[in-house]
Amino acid sequence: MSTNVPFLSDVQIESAAQELLRRYAKWKGEAPRPPIPVDALAEGVLGLTLEMGDLRTKLGKPDVLGATWLDDALVVIDSSLEGKEGRYCFTLSHELGHWQLHRPLREMDTVTFPLFSREPGAKATAAIVCRDGQRDPAEIQADKFSAFLLMPASDVRAAVKHVSGGPLAIGNLLARKQAGERISELRDFASEVIANGGFTNVSNQAMQIRLETLKLVVDGAQGRLF
Repeated sequence: MSTNVPFLSDVQIESAAQELLRRYAKWKGEAPRPPIPVDALAEGVLGLTLEMGDLRTKLGKPDVLGATWLDDALVVIDSSLEGKEGRYCFTLSHELGHWQLHRPLREMDTVTFPLFSREPGAKATAAIVCRDGQRDPAEIQADKFSAFLLMPASDVRAAVKHVSGGPLAIGNLLARKQAGERISELRDFASEVIANGGFTNVSNQAMQIRLETLKLVVDGAQGRLF
């Protein structure tokens, strides 16, 4: 079910992620550094309850990854992500995106969310249920929030500078992507940035996307620019 939410620019979404990181720094007494402690952000800063559970069985949806019950301040991550740190952290920070960006809309009675029961037979209450591959505006915004939160731009740029001195140019990048080629240079570069920047709870694929959106990987034929 698609949720109609207002348009938010990338700047607005990144600002919301940075504000949450500032709240962590005030709560903890020190700024968070990668790997961003997303569990502590959820429980310590936002006061949410976190659980792992068999959402796919409880909700009858074979592709659900996470869900947030707004009135209960409860986030449940599907047990299929147990042991998959990158997917788990991205999904949890995605749920935090819903909490930060979309929960206030319900409180202002500007957006109505569907009702789901936490357990079979329990009363259904307003919840955001996130399924693999959903692409409606609310899910896209939460995905961006997750990327901005787990991979702050300043930390990614610092890691890239340490690894290569600057952006990486990959020959015929766009054409190769459109052809479905697995681009080993991009994957290897993302691995180097993850290792050097300490982004140990981020998947290689997520870092590849972040590097491209920050224009730290560009299409070119000259190899590394610096």
